[in-house]
Amino acid sequence: MIPKGFRLSTTHLLFYISTFVIATQLWSLWRQSARGGWYSHEHRKWNFDADNHANIHTFSHEQCDISFPKLYHSLDQSLVRRQGRKVHIQDIEIAKGRCMLRLMIYGGELFVVDSGKPEECYVTNGNERERILGTLAQIDRALSTSPTSDPSVPNIEFSLSLDDLPRRSKGKGVFFGYTRKEGREYNDIWMMPNYAYWSWNYTHAPSWNSIRREIELKEKEVPWEKKDPRVVWRGKIKMAELRKELVRVSEGKPWSDIKPVVINNATDVHTKDVMNLRQFCGYKFTVQTEGTSYSGRLKYLQLCRSALVTHPLEWQEFHTHLMRLAGPDVNYIEASENFGNLEAAMDYYREHDNEAEEIARNSYETFARRYLTPAAVTCYWRRLFWTWSSVQGYEPQLYTPDEDGNMVMRATPWTAFAANWPHDPSIIP
Repeated sequence: MIPKGFRLSTTHLLFYISTFVIATQLWSLWRQSARGGWYSHEHRKWNFDADNHANIHTFSHEQCDISFPKLYHSLDQSLVRRQGRKVHIQDIEIAKGRCMLRLMIYGGELFVVDSGKPEECYVTNGNERERILGTLAQIDRALSTSPTSDPSVPNIEFSLSLDDLPRRSKGKGVFFGYTRKEGREYNDIWMMPNYAYWSWNYTHAPSWNSIRREIELKEKEVPWEKKDPRVVWRGKIKMAELRKELVRVSEGKPWSDIKPVVINNATDVHTKDVMNLRQFCGYKFTVQTEGTSYSGRLKYLQLCRSALVTHPLEWQEFHTHLMRLAGPDVNYIEASENFGNLEAAMDYYREHDNEAEEIARNSYETFARRYLTPAAVTCYWRRLFWTWSSVQGYEPQLYTPDEDGNMVMRATPWTAFAANWPHDPSIIP
């Protein structure tokens, strides 16, 4: 017999039973979400929309995969080339004055372990500060915007090259670089996004998203039928013989607006022909040429709704595997190595304007509207961290004992490094 003080009314009994049923259902839903069932089902309904999502950096792993399924080819290939071999700590050592940084991600924070002396490296144009800060800022953004729905970014330590010729920085070892070639010599270079996906003031692009936005507005103002029907190029011809050939074969041709330029020299006749990045998008055809190695202009030209013309590329970037020469997704035109067939190509595509427009449209949708958006770049960085962690054969140590046995940090927070570079923050009073 239940004591009088503990008897339940019918109303209370129904309340407790209902509460138990609801709690059980919520628990079941939570368990499904934790296993990826319900959560994954919802995300499979989610689609990338460039108009709304291009500049969002908080995508989960799953949203990144849905949005950019073809983005990670270079990382997959880097894993294949490792053939199960781990990276050892000696593989990431750097030398002073070699255009390199040694970095650590620890507890979700970015640190500079060793900056060498990048101000003494081979970087052209003297923009080593822009390269350093543009690269570090992208890494920090990828870390700070990592969604709470994903596991924390693992602790990793790695080195990277700031040089256009990455093997000039480090003859042996494994590191991140802006570019690589095919061949065993480059097998240990893992590709990362170029520093200009943050900013490149040399090209008057204060931020990657600002130049994207300005070009997008320009494209809306100038539809395909109103674009200049000629092929356009500007550049320094001293950087490569093929550039001299490009100028030679196109000189005086009615289909060409191809001219060499000289930067920062008001007395040179070619200075007047300098164009800004936005102006290139006013043409139906643009030309890409490599120089010292890869060309920084490629990604900007791929923001245009124009048909890109290029010689066969030797140097890869993290996104160049998405370039299609044929098929329904064709998104560029390939000329011969010395541009000897450029006139024939221009004659053909000027007569087949609809084919040229299709190439331009495919390129714009592939790159400007998806795979070169700020969201895609951030997704790539985070996948790079995780992929690297899978081959890392050491555990990064943020603290080490000094000669007195006191534990001291062996790295500098990137914020302090950026604020004080090229001075060592530890010696600033």
